[in-house]
Amino acid sequence: MAANIERRPHVLVFPFPAQGHMIPLLDLTHTLACHGLSLTVLTTPQNQSLLDPLLHKASTEGLSIQALIIPLPPTEGLPPGCENLAQIPLHLFFLLMHSFKELAHPIEHWFQQQKNSDYGFGPPVCMISDFFLGWTYDTATKLGIPRIVFHPCGAFDAFLHYSLWKYMPGLMESDDDKVHFPELPHPVSFAKHQISSLGQLYKRSDPVSEFIRYSMNLNVKSWGNLINTFNDLEAVYMDHLHRVSGRPVWSVGPLFPPAVFDPKQRRTMIERGKPTTINESVFLQWLDSRGEKSVIYICFGSQACLSNKQVEEMAAGLEATEESFIWVIRDPPSGMPADEYGVLPQGFEDRMEGRGLIIRGWAPQLLILSHPSVGGFLSHCGWNSTLESITLGVPLITWPMAADQYYNARLLVEYLKVGVRFCEGATTVPDRDDWRIAVKRLLAREGEEMKRAEELSKAARIAVQEGGTSYRNIEAFVSEIKKLFLQAS
Repeated sequence: MAANIERRPHVLVFPFPAQGHMIPLLDLTHTLACHGLSLTVLTTPQNQSLLDPLLHKASTEGLSIQALIIPLPPTEGLPPGCENLAQIPLHLFFLLMHSFKELAHPIEHWFQQQKNSDYGFGPPVCMISDFFLGWTYDTATKLGIPRIVFHPCGAFDAFLHYSLWKYMPGLMESDDDKVHFPELPHPVSFAKHQISSLGQLYKRSDPVSEFIRYSMNLNVKSWGNLINTFNDLEAVYMDHLHRVSGRPVWSVGPLFPPAVFDPKQRRTMIERGKPTTINESVFLQWLDSRGEKSVIYICFGSQACLSNKQVEEMAAGLEATEESFIWVIRDPPSGMPADEYGVLPQGFEDRMEGRGLIIRGWAPQLLILSHPSVGGFLSHCGWNSTLESITLGVPLITWPMAADQYYNARLLVEYLKVGVRFCEGATTVPDRDDWRIAVKRLLAREGEEMKRAEELSKAARIAVQEGGTSYRNIEAFVSEIKKLFLQAS
């Protein structure tokens, strides 16, 4: 962009490199560009390909989005080339988070280049970064610009993290088997094994752990909060976070491609994440042959992998239901014995031919959930999957396994009444009869979950339409950014 072309407010966007974190922030980046902002998305070489769909879309739509690729220096203890959460085991999670602080100086150098150049977007007036990158508050402060926290999770989850790190390490070191979270609008407690992986990894006086605690607590000092939720879903937690933090809180979700909200375009939507491993026409033809809300969809996200014993119980329960299903089965990651995970019982696929569809690898989840034949979703309760299901009016059966999934499952079952509790834990072997009963309950519409799913789906669509709460919040946020731009000019 030449110097004589009128510049727009410029925002630096810094996602954390994990599937569930990057996808919604890139969706928000596209939305902000549509509202007249210029945006630079910062990532590392190993994650560069994840930006390609957004950059291609921006170029075809005439939007101002560019990539800033900064190499990540090697970190002792991390395998070479590991720059994404999907590439590491859980015990290295803190080390990966810690390693990204090495990008602080390159960011500062790039910022000075933008200030001294008459070309390009000009220096950014603020930074939006993932809540796992709390240390960027210090970087933004040094640069003289505000830092806004992006929460890829919901408001309930965001506040639990806020409370956890504010009172760490006391919450995790108490003799009580449960962790009681203070300052929420109603009493909330979780068993210690259900607490976010971050809380369980923390070790007092360990330098990396203490940096993570320091970094997470900086989120509360940041200029504002953007949360991937909508008011009708979590208004009580949005309002409470605003009161306790004293910072602006904008609900801007659900963050999805526009086609998700238009039934006429859903079959043409570009899938989010990795390429699918099944021909779309095959499963769409199969779904078209099913009755309305007659299919149960089973998927546990991008990382969970079921043991053969878990698979055996799931298969037996499915067979007993006599219901139609789509089941996504992940191959075990490298280092795990392939013959101990994801192996279906002998003869199961032959017996289920015509009634069930097995997908190995990556499924086109949005297309599946948007189909009128799908009446329920067994999920690990990651927030992206949770929002997708709610937005598309599909009630859930919950099987949380790690991270924030226990928080989301509690929200779905006890507070939103849109989920049926089934199983908990990554290694727990489910009961085939419990599984059969849960499927029958959803597909027979015996509880209130289907009605609540339909109500919340309508509310989600309204929230993102012009005049809706999330749409107005995005407009209000963009207005604040434009004020910063005028002040800096």
